Amino acid sequence: MKKLLLVFVLLSSLKLYGQEKTFVREYTYKASEADSKVSCRAIAMNELRTELLNELGVYVESNDLLTSHDDKGKFSQDFKEKISTITAGITKLDVLDEKWDGETFWMKASIKVDTTSLKESLKRISEDHQKMRELEEMKQRLTDANQKLAALSRQLQQQKEEDAKASIAEKYKAQVNTISATNYLYNAKSKYEAKDFAGAIVDFDKVISLDPKFALAYAYRGHAKEKLGSYPSAIEDFSKAIDLNPNFEVAYVDRGLARLYSHDYPHAVADFSQAIRINPSYALAYGGRGEAMLKMKDYAGALNDFDAAIRLDSQYALAYFGRGIARQATGKKGACADWQHSAQLGNREAYDFLQKHCR
Repeated sequence: MKKLLLVFVLLSSLKLYGQEKTFVREYTYKASEADSKVSCRAIAMNELRTELLNELGVYVESNDLLTSHDDKGKFSQDFKEKISTITAGITKLDVLDEKWDGETFWMKASIKVDTTSLKESLKRISEDHQKMRELEEMKQRLTDANQKLAALSRQLQQQKEEDAKASIAEKYKAQVNTISATNYLYNAKSKYEAKDFAGAIVDFDKVISLDPKFALAYAYRGHAKEKLGSYPSAIEDFSKAIDLNPNFEVAYVDRGLARLYSHDYPHAVADFSQAIRINPSYALAYGGRGEAMLKMKDYAGALNDFDAAIRLDSQYALAYFGRGIARQATGKKGACADWQHSAQLGNREAYDFLQKHCR
């Protein structure tokens, strides 16, 4: 195997255009015996993303865009890793130029961030345990794939028998597909965050074509379809994610919400209930089931679920709103107080109820 050549040209051009900051780097990869243009491109893109995110992390740290809770205010290595993990989920890698001569692949790429919204996004995602878990899963997939690629490269170098080499090359290609799929998933997520749901679906399609057993990709694509109102297709994606990972409680909640929006309330209740069985501390599952029960006029059941959701998440605006409706329907006191609380948490619909029922 030819020796891996890592050449990083630290352009680090922190170009400031108003509230935008751009980070630029170059990377050169020398192909091994197992590599093709496709694999070289995937590896180069992955390495560039890693280096650019590390640089963005230094920027975040130096500008105090995400507060560390470490002792004496110092940033630990774990905290720096957290910054890198989060920014991977909210940034898009743009390839500026690339060249391939059959032996060496060169790429130049950038990541651009809006400094105005970056701080808010970092805070929001760092406090969302589910999103953090998903981003950590994606990062671990890349780490595992890179380690396996290195091991397979060594095996290929040492192997002399042609059939065995062909088998190793197939395994190498599979790991390259994992890296490519995850790269597309990052870009799809950044489009989703920018509300480009149609564009995100295109990239999610690419992820799934490369890795048809990637449960998280189906769930994310279902989210984008749901945002576009394509509920039947979204339900299909959530169902596929559940087939691949039967304990994927988030996919049950997502499918429950899509069924709720489709007015299929009994099946929505079943999905939310399954999510609660898997994770009894999942506030959104209780809130979703409470909403479905409201639609079915099971006000006592809805009240119990909204109570549970609020115990688990005291900032759950929609749960206060729904509990207010359930209290009013069952003749219990406290509806106006719930709507007031929901309005204070940003639920605009609660203002209308306050004006109509609590004057």
